[in-house]
Amino acid sequence: MLNTRNVTALMALSFMATATASELSIGAGAVYNESPYRGYNENTHVVPLISYEGESLYIRQTTLGYILSKSDKNEISITASWMPLEFSPSDNDDHAMSRLDKRDSTAMAGAAWYHHEKWGSLKVSAATDILDNSDGWVAEMSLFRVMPLGKLTLTPSAGVLYYDKNFNDYYYGISSGESHRSGLSSYSPDDSWTTYVGIGAKYPLTKNIILQASAMYSVLPDDIKNSPMVDREDSFTFLTGASWHF
Repeated sequence: MLNTRNVTALMALSFMATATASELSIGAGAVYNESPYRGYNENTHVVPLISYEGESLYIRQTTLGYILSKSDKNEISITASWMPLEFSPSDNDDHAMSRLDKRDSTAMAGAAWYHHEKWGSLKVSAATDILDNSDGWVAEMSLFRVMPLGKLTLTPSAGVLYYDKNFNDYYYGISSGESHRSGLSSYSPDDSWTTYVGIGAKYPLTKNIILQASAMYSVLPDDIKNSPMVDREDSFTFLTGASWHF
């Protein structure tokens, strides 16, 4: 099970390195991810890598955006995205965890703002669950800087992710009924802030083939790491792959 909040941010970091107008790239990558959930041992997964930049429409991995306003320094868009974070009891090796309810992935709708300066760029975004799985909402604020080094492009970043109480309760809470079945203590987390640092890299192997890699490290907040479902205090994610640039 992927800690896909990090993976989504990680693939967005890969996109930031080279995106310009009217570009399309399609590829595949492998992600190594340390899931915060107890009982998961499969940490490597194959993921698609898709980016498209048009005049008004973009696809940035799991996010579809429509640009409402754009200038040299600012971009404002409305977004629809897939939040693939999920929990499947049948896939878990821990007996108690296998007695909990399933948590489904969901669709999110929101907005994003990018602001660009010589020193780097600022991203602020927010989105809410539109399938009523968690009835929660999430937000992100991050700083990143695109650094061309010959053919290689590096993009270091740092940011904070906000998850409201409903979101955390759905994915990390344990109801009294689940507690009775599993033996785990009931738990109801509050909202939380997760800080992270990351770096993305892109290298054009040929005119059309782009190699890329990204790494991200985050520290789990108390409201998540104190859940009986979680057995970690931090999370590390690494992605590597290749895309065909059209």
